[in-house]
Amino acid sequence: MTSIEPDTSPSTAARAARTSLAALLATAVWLGIAFGLVRGQGCEGGMECLGDALLIIFGCLLAAAVTMWPLLVLFRVRPAWPVALVGPVVFVCFAVAVIHLEMAADWPGGWVLAILLAYAGAAVLVDRRANRGAKLVVLLIAAAALATRLR
Repeated sequence: MTSIEPDTSPSTAARAARTSLAALLATAVWLGIAFGLVRGQGCEGGMECLGDALLIIFGCLLAAAVTMWPLLVLFRVRPAWPVALVGPVVFVCFAVAVIHLEMAADWPGGWVLAILLAYAGAAVLVDRRANRGAKLVVLLIAAAALATRLR
């Protein structure tokens, strides 16, 4: 490609939006599967099923993270593997803030928002065309989220 040909790749914002949609799809599908597995155990509620339920939910969240790479390829986020690797790291930073600010109990949508923002931030971080200011903002937000636990 010469310097006078236009760049046909999607913008950084479009990549972030596609990445967020892929993360939402993966999370919705795998948490739906987790809900079905937990309900299928036949427990009436109570503490006797808590361990199995937590194991199923965390297993499905792990499966959602693993299936992100093929979904990102499907959603035409190129290159997909760096976003799939950086996304869970940024999500851990945001998850610390969700837990520390006690958003998980008050508003379960906080987890979904954290996943969407984490993968959108990962798309910005790995995009070579994104300016340093945008990358710095994402890093500062992730660091501030992680720092909420240090207080």
